[in-house]
Amino acid sequence: MTKLLILGANGQIAKLVVPMLANTLTEIKLTSLHGRPDKNIKSLDATNENTLAQALKDIDIVYANIGAEGRQKVVANSVVNAMHTAGVKRLIWIATIGVYDELPDKTRDIWSNVLGTVNNENTYIGDQAAAVARIEASQLDYTIIRPNELLDDNVMQQLNIQTERHEKIVGNPVTRTSVAEFITKLILNPTDYIKQSVALSEK
Repeated sequence: MTKLLILGANGQIAKLVVPMLANTLTEIKLTSLHGRPDKNIKSLDATNENTLAQALKDIDIVYANIGAEGRQKVVANSVVNAMHTAGVKRLIWIATIGVYDELPDKTRDIWSNVLGTVNNENTYIGDQAAAVARIEASQLDYTIIRPNELLDDNVMQQLNIQTERHEKIVGNPVTRTSVAEFITKLILNPTDYIKQSVALSEK
């Protein structure tokens, strides 16, 4: 049985992944900064390395879907250090497109005005990029997932999967349901996409 720790279990995508893993040989531990006892979600501050390392006991896979805006690099550093301490290797980390400055030319300036730039860690995209760089510099068996603009439609799409980090993003906005399905398949097939950064969009 695979033992999975979800960081950020209150997130919209994580909430879709959990039922998709039902009836599989996966034991799930749900955590979030703000616990939800009614949903079996335990409180856990992912920036606290010691507490996180304790939560990682006997865990096989960490799925981090943390919306820690302004603290992504701090959280990434804590997650990497705690996983090394606990001897856990497999990490699935949800980032965003744009962390390699790979947005199409026609939209780059628009998004830069809204989200900032990769070389400024004080901006949203810069913090995301710094977090990704920290994970890639680790010895973990990571997969970084970079969804295109997200949609709430409950639709399974055919996905365009890009694994070249600096390749310009092609395709259309992607549904959270489609992203959740991709993550679920990855949890069930954990040797796929190791040490790769995967951009997802609709074909």
